[in-house]
Amino acid sequence: MEKSTSSTNATTKGPSQFCFRVRRLFILALLALAVAALALPGSIPSVAATQMSYRIASFAAGSSPSAAKIGDLDGDGLNDIAVVNTQGSLQLFFNRGDGSFERLTLDGLWPSSSNNLGVDIGDLNRDGRNDIAVAFSTSTGSVSVLLNQGSRAFSTPMNYPSCGSSNGVAIGDLDQDGDNDVADISECARSSVLLNNGQGSLTLNGSYGTGQHSRSVVLADFNRDGIKDIVYVNNGINVNGSVTTLLNNGNGTFGAARQLNAGDLPDDVAVGDFDGDGNTDLAIANSYLSLVTIVLNDTQGTFTNGYSELGGGDTPTSIASGDFNGDGRLDFVVTSWGTGSISVFLNQGNYNFAHAGTQFVLQRPVDIEVGNLDGDSLPDLVAVNQGSGTISVFSTSAVAPPPPPPPPPPPPSQITVTVSTIRTKTARLVELRWTGATSSNIDIYRSGSLIATVSNSGSYTDRFARNATGTYTYKVCVAGSQQCSNQATVGF
Repeated sequence: MEKSTSSTNATTKGPSQFCFRVRRLFILALLALAVAALALPGSIPSVAATQMSYRIASFAAGSSPSAAKIGDLDGDGLNDIAVVNTQGSLQLFFNRGDGSFERLTLDGLWPSSSNNLGVDIGDLNRDGRNDIAVAFSTSTGSVSVLLNQGSRAFSTPMNYPSCGSSNGVAIGDLDQDGDNDVADISECARSSVLLNNGQGSLTLNGSYGTGQHSRSVVLADFNRDGIKDIVYVNNGINVNGSVTTLLNNGNGTFGAARQLNAGDLPDDVAVGDFDGDGNTDLAIANSYLSLVTIVLNDTQGTFTNGYSELGGGDTPTSIASGDFNGDGRLDFVVTSWGTGSISVFLNQGNYNFAHAGTQFVLQRPVDIEVGNLDGDSLPDLVAVNQGSGTISVFSTSAVAPPPPPPPPPPPPSQITVTVSTIRTKTARLVELRWTGATSSNIDIYRSGSLIATVSNSGSYTDRFARNATGTYTYKVCVAGSQQCSNQATVGF
């Protein structure tokens, strides 16, 4: 399962070998000047975006959860959530389809000292059911696989060695045989490749790359050959603050590692086409510098199309991507471990990203995942809050635009009244005739006073003494309302 991502507002393109030392000082100086310019009359405002809104629900997830992944685990067509805890347990949240989840806790799968740090979901034995892979650290292995038995049951973990304690895991077909394989990133700073025999049994096929304090492994096709390549983060300083990319030779082995400088202490990486050119780019979250760096790829996987350094909110520690507003452009979301928040950035095109809102979760979010949990057309978010032992689900379904208001009622029909007078041997008669009234009853007014309420027959006769004189005005109204006719005058 691949992971995707992005981040915001000031953008600078540069050469592919983006050594950030001097450039960063220059860019930060420019940013400072830009901030100062905002106080000047006539300065250009920063990019603005429509604010994203979410319904937020938090769920207990055991002690010290560390990572999550979204996928359908029970075959009902609804995406579920798998969460690992550093103390050796697995939490499964089965989607009920109404914004709530049924939690299943699997304790004791690994020793309490196993320090589980990563999880991924994918079908490993070709039975059509999604299985689970976990990155952990014990003397008996570093990658663990739980095969899906159906009916929300999973097999006993099968543990596999790598070149050291594993900090992350990813599932994908690495040798083009149609079976999903597994890659991890270990404390040895190399990615171990475990190839699948088609039945869910894995064999270590080598460890590749170089780096320091490595973490966050992602699979994606970087050179457009249709085969999954590998990228991971090196959380070091100076030249050791980097990402390592490994291009697949096509058979589950990998070529020489390529390191791209990512500034001191980068935290997380996500992948996706952020500039719309069809190539898979990188988005790197760096909490130390409060930056997200988007590295633009070429068609060869050498990343020679430049980069953009973007303000990534307050100390971004994890990152994921998706088209959050449905405009066809890839956006990104980051978590802030220090402030307990997530921030969404919307892709404006032309290498510009706009901050579209910050949502505060609980304590110390350490992971953010993107997937559809409510069945609408927009992706939802899951934040893993290690400090509070919870996950927070950000759903878009409850904040869909309200339906348009009903059309206004048609204007009332116009009522027209005419009057005429007739003198008989015994009385003076005033004949009223009207059209346009649709009510069942009509109020008759003479010179401003209500004189009768009658059925809506279209006519009424007012009677006076035969020798009466005077001038009178008449109108008719829908009974009990101010919907009235014109005024008609008669004199005699």
